[in-house]
Amino acid sequence: MKEANAERMEGSSKRPAGRPRSEKTRKAILKAASRLLKRHGFEEIATQQIAKEAGVSTATLYRWWKNKQAILLEAYLETARELVPYGKGGSPLARLRNYTVRLAEFLKSEEGLVFLRLLLAIQERPKLRKAFYKSVFLPRRAEGCEVVREAVKAGELPKTIDPDLTINLLIGSQILPALLGQEVSRELAERAFEMVLRGARGAR
Repeated sequence: MKEANAERMEGSSKRPAGRPRSEKTRKAILKAASRLLKRHGFEEIATQQIAKEAGVSTATLYRWWKNKQAILLEAYLETARELVPYGKGGSPLARLRNYTVRLAEFLKSEEGLVFLRLLLAIQERPKLRKAFYKSVFLPRRAEGCEVVREAVKAGELPKTIDPDLTINLLIGSQILPALLGQEVSRELAERAFEMVLRGARGAR
């Protein structure tokens, strides 16, 4: 039974067809999932716990999500967008700088520690790692790449810049030391941003 449950969790995270989701209920479920992630490891959380925490039935969860994996990964994505936003309006380059600093601050928070624990846990779960990459990492990187392209259009970055590599460098400069137990700080984030910026401008 345990193996069957694990397999179900690691299966497709695509949401099944059904009635449209209530945005209020969706947010309540994701907030509940986020609270549980602060108290328990990814593997320890059961669908029934999420339903109870959110005050909904398990049928509601399965109507809108394929499995608990899909719920928890969407909760991670929502948390990242809320606490580490790319922002809108103003200078795209300033938004990228702010994102890098906010990421460093996030990694020192309770939510950031939950995120780091997940990154470590998925290394031994290939299917879960793949789901995280598709459901969380790619959407966030795409958002960052769009800001890079906006900076290019605004003349703040050269046309030769590689958006994917730029975002990977900004993210990696903060996450790698955090995973290794090293100090992450605003100062480190700003230094990393300036180094990436100098490299990008040197590639004209």
